[in-house]
Amino acid sequence: MERRHLRRALLPGLLATGLLIAGAPADVEPTRLGDVQGDTLHVDLDRFVSLALEHNERLRAGGAMADAARAEAAGAWSGFLPRLTVSESFMRTDDALKSFGFKLNRRAATQADFDPVVLNDPGESNLWVTRIELMQPIFNGGMAWYGKSAANAAARAAEFEHARAEETVTLQCIQAYEGLALALAYHDVVQASITSAEAHVRQARSMLEAEMATEADLLQAQVFLSGLQQQLITVDNHVSKAGEMIRLLTTVETPLVLAASPQPIAPTTVAAPDSGEVLARNDLQAHAERAAAAEKMVGVARGALLPHLNLGLTRDWFSEEDAFGGDADSWSLGVYATWDVFQGLETISDLRRSRAERRAAAHLYDFEVRRARHEALQTWRDARASAARVEVAASAVDAARESLRIVTNQYREGLASMVDLLDVQAAATKAEGDLVQARHDHRVDLARLAHAAGRGVHQGGNQ
Repeated sequence: MERRHLRRALLPGLLATGLLIAGAPADVEPTRLGDVQGDTLHVDLDRFVSLALEHNERLRAGGAMADAARAEAAGAWSGFLPRLTVSESFMRTDDALKSFGFKLNRRAATQADFDPVVLNDPGESNLWVTRIELMQPIFNGGMAWYGKSAANAAARAAEFEHARAEETVTLQCIQAYEGLALALAYHDVVQASITSAEAHVRQARSMLEAEMATEADLLQAQVFLSGLQQQLITVDNHVSKAGEMIRLLTTVETPLVLAASPQPIAPTTVAAPDSGEVLARNDLQAHAERAAAAEKMVGVARGALLPHLNLGLTRDWFSEEDAFGGDADSWSLGVYATWDVFQGLETISDLRRSRAERRAAAHLYDFEVRRARHEALQTWRDARASAARVEVAASAVDAARESLRIVTNQYREGLASMVDLLDVQAAATKAEGDLVQARHDHRVDLARLAHAAGRGVHQGGNQ
């Protein structure tokens, strides 16, 4: 098994984990990640996913945004509910009209106040006003209803997006977990090959001493063993990197060696996704809700062009000297109709913009549906191909092992050269590695298929 082949096999599983964002540093008990046996922490996939979801900062941000969208949807009730305000104001003036009005507000006007001299030069006067005002919308061109509907759709979209983000993080956790399992499996393959290579060196040395082989045979066996030992160093480095990635994602800081041993699964595929089906994916539902919100915003913009009708109720308390005083009081009840006939093209521009955004949201939804179907079909093809590879690779391993047994016996009897033996040994090692890689790819492909088809992601991709 060449080193570049090993690196090419291991890197995809490790690099996929780079999409995750680790949480803030925290002290997490190793047992929350898995079971400790001796100096090894056996990672449990479900616990790993749970910790990653708990500490993922993007998910926390997504949850906060979903909360904000729900809060905005609750605030959209303002278009239907009354608005109540309480205020306190003070004014001091020598304005003749206002001064006379202050006296009337306080019910303090007398006959003497109608003297022209007093009316024209009243002097300075004060007025404190305590006001409670209630404003109830009656008709606003449908802006309240459409605005509330749009806010509800946006809140649902945020929830769907958050759910999809959780599914994506779960998928990436599976990829990280399988990356560690792959590296450990390769370690076992290379270690087994080293054991066989050491036996070849001993056999070559024994036969050289018996003058049944040449020194070249021994040197070739030693070079082959050295190459495998170098591969083992590379594999061990990948194992360490995979373990560090899991520590990073879960904030579990432990000196224990991490291990991941998923249960073997038989090659499994599911039916091809229906090309005409709209997949029940959370991200597609989020796009659908965004399109619905854009549709409702057209109604909001249209309502701004129509007359608005509101009911108002006001209660005032007046005082000359004291804040919150009550020298006199009054009330007012009225219905107010307004119509912004022309606002410098602002409302017309808003309507055109909202219609354009509605078209954009609809086009984006259609594209995302087509892309999701394509993604689901591609991942299904990948899963089908990896299932076939598992079967072929398993057959190749059986053949390689038998071939290695035969050539090893032939070498002992002098019927095969050391070159023949090492070639067969290298082929057997590669076959073992191919099987490990194929099984890993199939497990990950099943998880990717579940993610792409909108069926949710479970351990190892099993449904």
